[in-house]
Amino acid sequence: MLKKLIIVLLLLSFIVTGVWYAGIPDKWAAERIEGLLQGGRIRTELHGFKKTPFFGFRIEEVRIRHNRRQLLSIEEVSGRIDPVSLLLFGVKVSFTGHLSGGTISGEALLKRDGIRAAIDVRSARLEGLDLLADSAIRGKGSLDMTVVMDKGEGDLYFEVKNMALKDIRKGGLYIPLKSFNYMKGAGSFKDESLRIDAVSMEGDHIYGRLRNCVLERGYFEGILEVVAEPKFSEESLVLLEPYKESPGYYAIPLKGKVRDIL
Repeated sequence: MLKKLIIVLLLLSFIVTGVWYAGIPDKWAAERIEGLLQGGRIRTELHGFKKTPFFGFRIEEVRIRHNRRQLLSIEEVSGRIDPVSLLLFGVKVSFTGHLSGGTISGEALLKRDGIRAAIDVRSARLEGLDLLADSAIRGKGSLDMTVVMDKGEGDLYFEVKNMALKDIRKGGLYIPLKSFNYMKGAGSFKDESLRIDAVSMEGDHIYGRLRNCVLERGYFEGILEVVAEPKFSEESLVLLEPYKESPGYYAIPLKGKVRDIL
């Protein structure tokens, strides 16, 4: 009896695998996954989607867009769908890929009422991220990030090593990013609102902390606190003088439209 049951289960698994690999067109599968990944004004496009045996898949490029603007491009993605999840009215996916010279991996449960996911990014180059292409942030750095989300809200943790960014001078605002070589922080998001709960930056004889920072509906508000030691560059201190609160301490207010500040 047990032997017959094992044979039946094996036959069923082969049949189901065969249906996935040979019976479902690649285009149809890609369109269904794209539909599950849509949310608000965020659109996900799968280019070069191909199924592989045992519920696997490969994608040449995944493009994530906000309206017409491209946010991310993930290349050479490979992964697998958990067939059991299809019985639970969802699609559970594990995947790995390449993001801006680094790697991205994660697991996601895709349902009609939202997405639950845990994603890790390792050693992605800041200079290669589409998200920063139109911003005032210019330079280099290596980004590690972890994102946990559930139905449009979640938390993120990030770290930027070997940071070499240019200072921001825009509309009378001065942000001394060039002085910092390391950054780490954490935040939370819900729908289109992002709150940065903690960000700290370090450089040679200078430290920074971003507090009370909220980004919502295209507007940004927060305060960048800077502490400079006596050995810090006198030339840079002159530029920070308008924000001086006390010897060695500066508070830079950040408020306005994101496109006007960053």
